[in-house]
Amino acid sequence: MPATLFRSFTNCCIALLVLLSIGACGDARPPPQTSDPGTVARQVVADFLSLPLTEITLVSLQAKNFNDSSLGCPESGMAYQQVVTPGHHAIVEAEGRRFDVRIAGSHGRICRNNKRSGPKRNSGRESAVTAMIGQARSDLAGLLDTEVPEIQLLDVRPYDGKNPPIGCTPQCAEPDRPCGYLIGLAHDGRRYDYHAADGHATACPPILLM
Repeated sequence: MPATLFRSFTNCCIALLVLLSIGACGDARPPPQTSDPGTVARQVVADFLSLPLTEITLVSLQAKNFNDSSLGCPESGMAYQQVVTPGHHAIVEAEGRRFDVRIAGSHGRICRNNKRSGPKRNSGRESAVTAMIGQARSDLAGLLDTEVPEIQLLDVRPYDGKNPPIGCTPQCAEPDRPCGYLIGLAHDGRRYDYHAADGHATACPPILLM
């Protein structure tokens, strides 16, 4: 085979191998990292159950300083750094199950060390909160003419009469006692707050559409 033809053949083979390697690796890139603790918690459960993120519901999210790097959920036989680790504690729901998820930065893990002995006392209350979260998301989706999965749950916290959303002061039947929940939602980069109590969720403050 002439030298020129051999070199052309060799170059073609190299180019083909490069194209094949790009094609083989193109779908293997890891998904983009996110630092939003609610999204991290939902993604952890979505990966665990092999479900799309839209089928995962964030029930509650609480910022917390853990006493060590185990995030408050040590595993037997493992050693952890004894340093205060800032993070979040989340409760995530999917397929009728609830998951205890611990988050630090862009990393999260399901905690399965909590042993349950007996019926769960707060299950009724948590189910009611979940229902009100769903009502708030449905209401906002209707107002914004979008789908419910497009509405992101940011946070949920009991309302104690302090630090209400700007422009809204929910009325409580009894002062100095919990008065339902404040639910933070988001869509297209904008935050929306809802007050939920007695099985009803209301935008707080009211949402004014342009």
